[in-house]
Amino acid sequence: MIDSALPPVPRVELTLQLGESTFDLRWRALVAATVPAPRFGRESEVLATVRAAAHAGADLAVASLSPQLVGPAARGGGVPVAVRVSSREAAEAALRAGAALVLVPVGLAAAAAEAGWTAALLVEDLDAIDGARSLAADGHMPLAVDTSGLPPTEALAVESAAIPSGCRLVCTTDVRRTRRVVETVAALLAARRDPSDLRDPCERGAGP
Repeated sequence: MIDSALPPVPRVELTLQLGESTFDLRWRALVAATVPAPRFGRESEVLATVRAAAHAGADLAVASLSPQLVGPAARGGGVPVAVRVSSREAAEAALRAGAALVLVPVGLAAAAAEAGWTAALLVEDLDAIDGARSLAADGHMPLAVDTSGLPPTEALAVESAAIPSGCRLVCTTDVRRTRRVVETVAALLAARRDPSDLRDPCERGAGP
């Protein structure tokens, strides 16, 4: 499925705090289940889809929700909720409502860093990753890629290339497939790292 002869890969030295969970993103990406917008705008619809994402094994759910629906989803969905935003106002409203993270476009990267939002920088395609990597690093944000609108074969190819290229959050409609890609790439990346990198990042630099 994934060629073990990976090209040189960028180092990702990042942890991400979402609620009470801390994720080590050095070589393992997060699986974000893309949940559809509720057809009737009901809280029960949102809770059902977010809970389904949790049941499928997603690390978080990602959606485009109004602030009125973010809070119930965050409190009762079983996984952290990320919200796609396209403006500073939308990001601040989502975070106030309880979103654990906002997905921002490149144009909001500077605002996210300045405001200290818990954010991920969403790239549109593989060609955008190299240009966005320095922006993400400057803002201490993970890079995110969205394969939810792609055919399965293309989504698999994009995920398999994006994670070694530095993406650490994958938005998907097929949690189980993406989880298999994440774990396979994580094993390949870990095998390429120096043994000292395998220590818990909180322990690095500590004495014996």
